[in-house]
Amino acid sequence: MAKSIHVFMLLVLHVLIFALANKVSSLSHDDDCSLLLQFKENMSINNHSKVASWKSDGARRHCCLWDGVECSLGHVIGLDLSSSFLSGPISSNNSLFSLIHLHTLNLADNNFCYSKVPSGIGRLSQLAYLNLSYSAFSEEIPKQISQLRNLVSLDLTGNYGLKLQSSDFQNLVQNSSETLRELFLSWVDIDSELPDSLVNSSLLTSLVMSNCGLRGEFPTSMFNMPTLQLLDVQGNSDLTGYIPEFPCNSELKHLIIAGTHFQGSISASIGNLTHLNILDLSSCAFTGTLPASVSNLTQLRELHLSFNGMKGQIPSSFSNLTQLTLLDLSHNEFTGSLPSSIGNQTQLRELHLGYNGMIGTIPSSFSNLTQLTLLDLSHNEFTGSLPSLERFENLTYLILSNNNFDRWKLPDWFGKLKKMTHLDLGYVNLYGEIPSSFFNLTQIESLYLSRNQLKGELPSSLLNLQNVEEFYLDGNGVTMDFHLFLSLEKLKYLDLYRNNVTLSVKDNHTNETQPQFTALWMESCNLKVFPEFLRFQQQLEYLFLINNKIEGLIPGWMWNISKETLSILSLSQNLLIGFEQHSPIAPWVSLETLDLSHNMLTGEIPPSICDLLYLRLLDLSFNNITGSIPSCLEKISNSLVVLNLRSNTLQGTIPNVFTNESKIEMIDLSENNLEGRLPRSLENCESLQFLDLGHNFIEDTFPFWLGTLSKLQVLILRFNKLHGIIRIPSDINVNFPFLRIIDLSYNSFSGDLPHQYFQVWSAMKETEANATYMSMPRMWKDYWFSIQLTNKGVNMEYQKIIKTFYAVDLSSNMFRGKIPESIKTLTGLQLLNLSNNELSGVIPPSMGNLIRLESLDLSSNKLSRRIPQELVQLNFLEFLNVSNNKLIGPIPQGRQFNTFSNDSYMGNQALCGYPLSKKCVDAKVSEPSKVSFEEDTESDFPDGVDWVVILIGFVSGLMVALVWGDHVTRRYYKWFLQRFRK
Repeated sequence: MAKSIHVFMLLVLHVLIFALANKVSSLSHDDDCSLLLQFKENMSINNHSKVASWKSDGARRHCCLWDGVECSLGHVIGLDLSSSFLSGPISSNNSLFSLIHLHTLNLADNNFCYSKVPSGIGRLSQLAYLNLSYSAFSEEIPKQISQLRNLVSLDLTGNYGLKLQSSDFQNLVQNSSETLRELFLSWVDIDSELPDSLVNSSLLTSLVMSNCGLRGEFPTSMFNMPTLQLLDVQGNSDLTGYIPEFPCNSELKHLIIAGTHFQGSISASIGNLTHLNILDLSSCAFTGTLPASVSNLTQLRELHLSFNGMKGQIPSSFSNLTQLTLLDLSHNEFTGSLPSSIGNQTQLRELHLGYNGMIGTIPSSFSNLTQLTLLDLSHNEFTGSLPSLERFENLTYLILSNNNFDRWKLPDWFGKLKKMTHLDLGYVNLYGEIPSSFFNLTQIESLYLSRNQLKGELPSSLLNLQNVEEFYLDGNGVTMDFHLFLSLEKLKYLDLYRNNVTLSVKDNHTNETQPQFTALWMESCNLKVFPEFLRFQQQLEYLFLINNKIEGLIPGWMWNISKETLSILSLSQNLLIGFEQHSPIAPWVSLETLDLSHNMLTGEIPPSICDLLYLRLLDLSFNNITGSIPSCLEKISNSLVVLNLRSNTLQGTIPNVFTNESKIEMIDLSENNLEGRLPRSLENCESLQFLDLGHNFIEDTFPFWLGTLSKLQVLILRFNKLHGIIRIPSDINVNFPFLRIIDLSYNSFSGDLPHQYFQVWSAMKETEANATYMSMPRMWKDYWFSIQLTNKGVNMEYQKIIKTFYAVDLSSNMFRGKIPESIKTLTGLQLLNLSNNELSGVIPPSMGNLIRLESLDLSSNKLSRRIPQELVQLNFLEFLNVSNNKLIGPIPQGRQFNTFSNDSYMGNQALCGYPLSKKCVDAKVSEPSKVSFEEDTESDFPDGVDWVVILIGFVSGLMVALVWGDHVTRRYYKWFLQRFRK
């Protein structure tokens, strides 16, 4: 036994000696240690860095024992300096790149101050593993990186601003095609298609290239690589492709193509990917139904399909996916009811079903999903009642808004959801009072109860919500004392729109104890005074006191609240008459929106408004403001996007305040007493979309120079003193390319109709499919552009202007001559008004091409001959007025013409047929016929031509005949007799 022990001890001793000898032999050469010390000296480090412990004396003189260093056969072959607090750039001649035996280099999670990746990296020809992720490298990656032919793994993820030339990317993959297994290039700007050499790789296990600018069609063969386990190309919006047929032996564990332009249906063969843990196909263009074979993916933990066009029902076989922790089917077109089998997925942590078209009741089995932390059923058509969720102890986000639940009261069990931080019950048919137990949700941060039928008095238990930051109660009818909210010190966003709010006069809250709001909506709350608590608000960004009954002067202290933060202030639709201070000081350095419209403000526009250097929207419309438009607006002309001074009593001229850097999109100065000429500085407003100067006393010619503004859509100049002939100058391109609405009515324009413009108004020849409204986005709701037009014989106010509306109103001017044929090209028109002019000739039959026309007014002109039968083609025509002309013959019959009344034709003595009582005697006349040459020629002569002029022409003709021969004389004489003998 002792002998055996002795032998064993000798054996162990030999092993230790051998190991020690091997370790000593593996210690690095002094040259490698020296190179590492030089690297340390050239880098900025702190005491927490691995490099800080590197020393050349004592027991740690061998660098193979240093932190992050790996050696073999006396050479440094590996450096792991990740998260080592390294900072500053690395030069290309750094000693690091002389470690030619390096096999692994990891510099991840450091700060190289957005410097370039050093070109010296190409000298490390033995590198197999290179990790530079999240290290603040930027600019262009050097070509030398493609010289690394032995790469097994490359990770450049998370270096924003890093760019790899497409050719270098191709070379890099080509040169390392026989070794490369892992490629992580997320957020590297590549702008390339996938190289063929990568597609043909037989070793690749991981390809992660999200948000790289990949383009072209993704090769389907990539999905079938036998070794590929991780594929992530999300966020490449120009990358196209489709889901192929998957083989049965696929090793894929992560398949992530979200945010690309993959399309088509999801193949049933996706069920062959039995190793999948994560499947993310969100934000693509997939359509069709969800194949039942998805239920084969029993290892699936996350399924993301949101923001696609998926339809049909959720398969009941989903119950097989028992490992699911996240299911996101939101923002699709799923219909039908929730399968009761969904209760089998008891591991679910997040369930997103919002924004679909699902119906039916929520199954009782839903109560089994007790592990849920997030539940979103919003924007569907669920009915019935909500199952009890009182066992959902981990629920933090609950979003049920916009459903059709049966009329229901808030149940007491809501108070048991102690971890709830976000609760959205808007538009869910709630009624009754809010129970006190509801305010036991002491962790709540966001609470939405908007647009229900809640009544009663808000209970004092509201004070339990000490963590609430967002409270939306708008659109109910709850009575409350605002005093309660001032006790919720963390409250930031409060929306009380259309509730009954009282302001407590016994409020003792000071600046230190009351909440500092970020956004406050108190629209339509029956307020009669400015809330005193506003005096202490210094962090407000958005303040809306719209549509209340606040009267009198705006107090001086209002101009001192939230000086550094206020961005939007809207006091519109109140009874305000002015400012407590004669010239209020507006010190808000961040104010972007000032809306005081629809009040009774008097006096002049305060010059201090011009000190709001970031102001984007100024609306003082519908007040009683006098004086002139201040010329100091030039100071803010580069920031203003909307200027609305409509319906005041402003006088003087419009100042030349718009600079070359103007960003203005909307100007409304209508319904004032402005005079003079149009300011030519408007020509600088390249972003201008909307210009309304109607109902003033502006005296000028047509502003053809506005035609250079390529974004101008609406031009309203009605009711002014504009005059002259409208024509296109030959020396400038002024074609109004985007104009959709023009109103020049009630001016003194003369000459022919602007037929040249009819030919070049290209926007009116098309129809826009996107039926959105002209607006300016802002917090809470858009700011809509509005106009006043005469449509269908009625003066109408358009509170919103839909982008598919096209209108031309040239009425009540002094235009003469014929209606030009070029008007037929404006095929997008819905409104055309040429009434109250001196137009003559015939109504062009080609106007039948205006197939979208809804309102046509040609009344009070001198139009003659028949109403063209071609107008019957106008299927959308709702209003027609050709009264007070010189039209003759039968009224066309059929379609819309059968709906017009007598008023459409009055003042035309020679018209006959339905709806007039006068019958057409000659049956032949009642038939549609084309205008004869005689009729057309006669229309060329203006009515009431002086016969003296005609006789002079006749005598002149005879003199010409004497010179040119008897033959010509006879022909001309014959024509004359035929033309004028009557």
